[in-house]
Amino acid sequence: MKKLLVLLLVLALIFSVAGCGVKKKIENKIGEAIGEKIIEGATGQKVDIEGDKVTIGGKEGSLTFGGGQWPDNDLVKSIPEFRDGKIEAVMSSEETVTIAIEEVEQRAFENYLANIKKNFTKDTFEMTTNEVISYSGANEKIKVHLSYDIPGKSMFIAIGKQAE
Repeated sequence: MKKLLVLLLVLALIFSVAGCGVKKKIENKIGEAIGEKIIEGATGQKVDIEGDKVTIGGKEGSLTFGGGQWPDNDLVKSIPEFRDGKIEAVMSSEETVTIAIEEVEQRAFENYLANIKKNFTKDTFEMTTNEVISYSGANEKIKVHLSYDIPGKSMFIAIGKQAE
């Protein structure tokens, strides 16, 4: 009982002396841990919350919301990194990767599309309407699909392995 009382007093002292910075970090970590447990219980998947990034992963791959980082996956290394928008979500496995990007200007998408078209020339499909620009193509190893929502200024990239 004395050890518990001493521990509580030490924690109280740390919180009162350390100021908001340490207290805020501890509160955030506790909140992240609670959030992880709630989501893990609901999905049955491993969950990692780190700041504004939430990753839900299992044996088949992972889904990441927030964080804003280009995925680090062997499949993604087959295409150039798109750097002109805000990455909102990434779903990644060994077989497929999808990336949702917001705040993309049409000109940036068109430049990226031109680059993709140079290397993915097999089994192509292209469609342009007043609201959507879409392209699919493949090479010997992977297939790529790009979609751009013109009014929403959002972009979707899907990459998958070619069937052997």
